[in-house]
Amino acid sequence: MFRRAGIVGRPNVGKSTLFNCLLGRTRAIVADFAGVTRDYKEELLELKNHQIKLIDTAGLKSSVVTEQDKIINRHTLNLINKLDVILFVLDGREGLTLEDREIFQVCRKLDKIIILVVNKVETLAIEQTFLQEDISFFGLTNIIFVSSEHRIGIGHVINSLVDICEKNGFLSLEKENIDHEKKPINIAIVGRPNVGKSTLVNSIIKQQRFITGPQAGLTRDTNFVLFDWDNDLFKIYDTAGARKKRKIDSYLEKEAVKETLRAIKFAQIVILVLEPEELLNTQDQKLASLCEREGRAIVFAVNKSDKILDQKAVDQKLFSTIKKSLPQFKGVYVNYISALKSTGFDKLRENIMKTYSNWNFRQSTSNLNTWLKEKMDKHAPPTNSEKRRIKLKYIVQSNSRPPTIKIFTSHNGIVSKSYKRYLENSFREDFQLLGTPIRIIFKSGDNPFTFGK
Repeated sequence: MFRRAGIVGRPNVGKSTLFNCLLGRTRAIVADFAGVTRDYKEELLELKNHQIKLIDTAGLKSSVVTEQDKIINRHTLNLINKLDVILFVLDGREGLTLEDREIFQVCRKLDKIIILVVNKVETLAIEQTFLQEDISFFGLTNIIFVSSEHRIGIGHVINSLVDICEKNGFLSLEKENIDHEKKPINIAIVGRPNVGKSTLVNSIIKQQRFITGPQAGLTRDTNFVLFDWDNDLFKIYDTAGARKKRKIDSYLEKEAVKETLRAIKFAQIVILVLEPEELLNTQDQKLASLCEREGRAIVFAVNKSDKILDQKAVDQKLFSTIKKSLPQFKGVYVNYISALKSTGFDKLRENIMKTYSNWNFRQSTSNLNTWLKEKMDKHAPPTNSEKRRIKLKYIVQSNSRPPTIKIFTSHNGIVSKSYKRYLENSFREDFQLLGTPIRIIFKSGDNPFTFGK
């Protein structure tokens, strides 16, 4: 397995900025105030002939007051116990604090390899001032001065990690590449704040990977975990709750929502988590519509189902709303689950795989043309503005993921929305393409397969 190097320190010393800098891309949200990171982030870092898992941790506090701080501290300390290397980060501008000393003492007792990284050191004057501190306390001879924001000294951190890999026999790229990993199915868990998204992910993977609690908005950043679920590999993205745009006022929440939207774009399947008390409200509908526009397959998961008193009433309300406000999701798979009690997951996984298969739908050209003829015989195409009946001449499937069909028409025909909807609904029902968007493109011109004949 890969060795793990974690970036550790008190809040607001620049851990996430260093994490992004070492990766060479923006992976963690950063801001100029403390407490941005809550759930740790883990990414594979390639170091010349070696690979390690680099981890960005939440800021540790030596004294905690709120229950939320206790949860975050406990979560982070549990992670640090599993590290092989600690990149202990200090703030060079503020100097060595009592909290730094107390947190370092905790790390020292774990008997891990420790690299001391002094961040926010843009000038020699800052470095000299810091060296006047009592740094003998750390008992480390190798101190690296960096400025993550300006990419100063990052090469020294990388070289130190490479030296540790070589001295300790960490896995090389060649050895690791022998194992051919399965390509994962990307799933994004989305929904409004406090509907149980993080609890759902934790329950699926059967570990407390993400911080959860009764407070809304605990998740601030999109994060993912790889998980083998009954012999299928999934990359599951846990996202921050998306509120109505007019209610978003902080920079941090705006960035979190951007990351949620980004997760939807990179997903293949989106699980929209709903609450029984407020099914498919305006915000839920906007998220579902976005998934459709982005061409992502979708599964609905009604969480906290153990609290439902009248299942029939909930069903009626949900499907009535889908019919009225989200007709493009007619027949979508709806799952009643309890993330807290881990119930309903077998059916959820089954419907995820069905939806994924529908999203990858492929059909032969001959079968499609037979289908099109049957639809036209049942309901003839409308006339155009010149009162000439539009002829649908030929149909091909131009793409999948989502299923996309192209129909060639005559007379530069512009097919009415109602007839397009008729074909789309028929296509979905006849081929049982539930939970996936469908694209129908009308193109005037001859049959492309008769060219040159």
